[in-house]
Amino acid sequence: MSWSDFSRILVLASMVASLQAEKASSEPADFDLPVPVGMPVNGIKVPQYAEDGRRLMLFEAAVAKKVDDKQVEMESLKLEALDGEGRKIFVEMPQALFNLESRILTGENSAKISREDFEITGDSIEFNTKTRFGTLRGNVKMVISTEGNPK
Repeated sequence: MSWSDFSRILVLASMVASLQAEKASSEPADFDLPVPVGMPVNGIKVPQYAEDGRRLMLFEAAVAKKVDDKQVEMESLKLEALDGEGRKIFVEMPQALFNLESRILTGENSAKISREDFEITGDSIEFNTKTRFGTLRGNVKMVISTEGNPK
């Protein structure tokens, strides 16, 4: 394993640890998207709040359509979440499928995860919105930016 591969793994592990730092008690009990089965809804924004009223996540899609009671297809999805340090993380996908029961978001046509100090892209993604743990596959590329960050 090369040094650059090792450093990428280290940065990803650090990112995952900070994302999982949120306590389970701050997760809402239920999560639903107000989309009727079979009917596309344009320009939808759905926030997710913790029990204490803090916004944990925001789903924003150009088009959303429930395939059935458990799955929602989305186009031009942008997901905004907070990491364990309170910094915003963005997940973007041209097409996505969200399972309302497992709360797992999948995308097979490219994905981008970004924060103020990095950007990761890949061909496909699986992102668990409960744990905020994601897996990118295929042609994964990471760019780390130190510009504007204190040393």
